[in-house]
Amino acid sequence: MSNRVFLLFFGGSEVRLSKGAASGLAKKSQALLAFLSMEDGRPATRERVATMLWGNTGDERARHNLRQALSQIRRVLGPAVCSDGDTLRLNTSLCDADVSVFVRSKDCHDVAELQEALGLYRGDFLESFHVQAEEFEAWARGTRERLRAMACTMIDRVAGKLVAAGADTEAEAALRRKLAIDPCCEMAHRALMELLNRQGRRSEAMRQFKLCGEALQRDLDTTPSPETQAVFDAISNSGLSALPGTPSRSETTQLTGKPVVAVLPFENLSDESDLYFSDGITEDLTTALSRFSELELIARPSSFRYRGRATPEDEVASALGASFLVRGSVRRSGDAVRISVQLLSAERGTAIWAEQYNRQMGDVFKVQTEIVSTVVSTLVGRVESARLMQSRGLDPQRLEAYDILLRGKYHHHLFTAADCRKCLDLFKLAISKDPDYAVAHAWLACGLGQAIVHKLDDPARLVDQSQAAAEHGLELDENESECHRVLAQNHLTRGNVRRALWHQERALFLNPNDDRSLCAMGEILTFAGEPVAGEEWVRKSMRLNPYHPERYWSHLARALFHQQRFEETLRVLDRISRKRVDDLVYLLASSAQTGSGRELERARAAIRTPGTGLDPVETAQGFPLERAEDRDLLLGALKLLD
Repeated sequence: MSNRVFLLFFGGSEVRLSKGAASGLAKKSQALLAFLSMEDGRPATRERVATMLWGNTGDERARHNLRQALSQIRRVLGPAVCSDGDTLRLNTSLCDADVSVFVRSKDCHDVAELQEALGLYRGDFLESFHVQAEEFEAWARGTRERLRAMACTMIDRVAGKLVAAGADTEAEAALRRKLAIDPCCEMAHRALMELLNRQGRRSEAMRQFKLCGEALQRDLDTTPSPETQAVFDAISNSGLSALPGTPSRSETTQLTGKPVVAVLPFENLSDESDLYFSDGITEDLTTALSRFSELELIARPSSFRYRGRATPEDEVASALGASFLVRGSVRRSGDAVRISVQLLSAERGTAIWAEQYNRQMGDVFKVQTEIVSTVVSTLVGRVESARLMQSRGLDPQRLEAYDILLRGKYHHHLFTAADCRKCLDLFKLAISKDPDYAVAHAWLACGLGQAIVHKLDDPARLVDQSQAAAEHGLELDENESECHRVLAQNHLTRGNVRRALWHQERALFLNPNDDRSLCAMGEILTFAGEPVAGEEWVRKSMRLNPYHPERYWSHLARALFHQQRFEETLRVLDRISRKRVDDLVYLLASSAQTGSGRELERARAAIRTPGTGLDPVETAQGFPLERAEDRDLLLGALKLLD
């Protein structure tokens, strides 16, 4: 009997053998097996696998690493992976993978077979399993969500059949299983409430509504939909709009002060067969926006009630309790797709932002990801801008913490000493309004970091205060990406590039569509001696946010300079209307390298401006450049000016 291989990727990553234990597999070898397991015997090109797992190392190195991983798999597991020239596939005659068996049962309608397949779902796909490969992590996140949705659909099918058969006990277990996977599934909460009430367990049914409200508030920062509320009203028969302690949506908005956004189903302007694509864009956009703690997002089930309805925007906003609506359309023609998006202000009744995206389909999922990431990054900024304009004329003392925070961010971005003082006062005021507001602590940390540049206090003291504020924010919310982003800058200021990189990676993992984190990753990688990768990250952030601040050009210029692309560096720096100290240093160095007298004179004139007080060499020596050749390149160029 052959030594069979058992691949278990639900709830983590585990590899077993029928004869003896499997040990010694590197994480990326396990990641390779997980990817091939999802392909379930279908071939995948070597190029795709190498790019997904080692794409940041260059083509030749990626292929070498793939060969090493395959060699390790063969050594530990035998011929678990078949190689057919340029393609790889899982040897399904030797390997049993839980995810493969699970996916094969997705369209089954037999209760026993469905329950057997669901027994394999011991947790999320590759739960708490991560590798240093951005493309693989993105694929794993998408696969995890797809499998979770698949499990929920299968449980719905099982529960429906059990309820129809009068097997209430088993149906209840199935519904509770679904809520363990997705605590915010209102459909499951409603079904369980009705089932409990039908059994005469009215108090348990009412408690289930409260559990539903708590889950939605905790995980999505929203409240039960009208459908769920109606089920509760029918059960309680008391006319109450909610259980004690469960705030209404309007009350939640008043408490948080955050803008409430509803993403309405995008209109499908193509064939009915393309409905999945427009729904996919809508759902991905909703999921991506939910990562931003600056927004309160209406849950998908509530928004999708308005699919195909010609309901006026003001009625939709009123019913959902939304201050902003996002709506759009999707049109496909051959290999081309056009997606139109609008952001509407419920208060003003007008469109405050609109954009159109034209793409070639190619890989449909890649196109979806690209468009959603771009829309999300831009949309968050537009919502903030609209909310800021609404509150600009009001006394800060009358505002909620979120609006005060926006005021502070406005002054922070102006980047003057006077505005820095104002932003610090406003961030502190926001914290006094809501001491548990983790994001406010993060921005206070960021403002204190800017105070170092403007020399508002002793630099060492300001760095300590900034780090303490960001760390306190993480104590309040360990998953607050903004705190990690600011801590990355703290450690970069201290010259600890590797620690900065760790926090920046964590910030990106928590919020992969935040263009500021993408740009900061580019900045840190350039300082770490990887300017090519740094350039890629900065350019990606610019694609995500066409309205990006000027400092993004600064980080791009630095990455170009350290690739010795001096002419391009000068062209990029020319885009910055108000150059900061770092920009002037690189302007001088690039001008010296190219011999550009005009640029050199402009840089010298800026340095001679009263109040600048810039010593280029001394300033450059303070940059946290890890590679000696990067420091030598910059300082050598500046010394040419002596």
